[in-house]
Amino acid sequence: MPTPPLDNPLDHLYRPAQTNNKQAAVLFLLHGYGSNKEDLFSFSNYLPPHYAVIALNAPIALPFGGYAWYELQFTADMERLSNYDQARGSLKRLKENIQHFCNHYQLDKSQVSCLGFSQGAILSWALGLDAPDQIQQIIGLSGLIDSELLQQPLDTYRDIVAFASHGTEDATLPIDYARESIGTLSDTNPTITYKEYPAGHTISQENFNDMLQWLVR
Repeated sequence: MPTPPLDNPLDHLYRPAQTNNKQAAVLFLLHGYGSNKEDLFSFSNYLPPHYAVIALNAPIALPFGGYAWYELQFTADMERLSNYDQARGSLKRLKENIQHFCNHYQLDKSQVSCLGFSQGAILSWALGLDAPDQIQQIIGLSGLIDSELLQQPLDTYRDIVAFASHGTEDATLPIDYARESIGTLSDTNPTITYKEYPAGHTISQENFNDMLQWLVR
């Protein structure tokens, strides 16, 4: 029985694939905290043409502008506190929206990738790890794996296909977080490519070029 369309899909931007295949592979773009769908979509024309590209807008409008997949609060000593109820709600909505847009644009559900930056990368990891039948590839840029969002211990996941990168000078999400979480997963998943760059909380040109090479490998 066909899945009914969503009543309230996430706002999005779409770039069709340039391919002769009846159903194209698709790359979903998940932006970071305080940003919007246009951020990562700005480099969509440089992404491999055989991918359809869909940039999703996070559902939570922030008071200072921009959007988030879940809100953050900071203690007096600047400890970061995540709203995990909102994060889990966004994960549920993302799964529904990925299915919806694959149906709407007639895309190949067996070739779905999530490319996320920062907070979008955190959710891309959670989606790809716990819904491997729906997400076949993870691209996590300047993010980490948050075990609070996972359904099983990190060292039990296998056959994960991913590209991950981080800046060694990242002051927003310090690189130790990425090394501890992604490094642990990489120990049991040789199909994960992890790279570091002399950069802050951003996507350097070298990082972008390496990611493109990985996507067309």
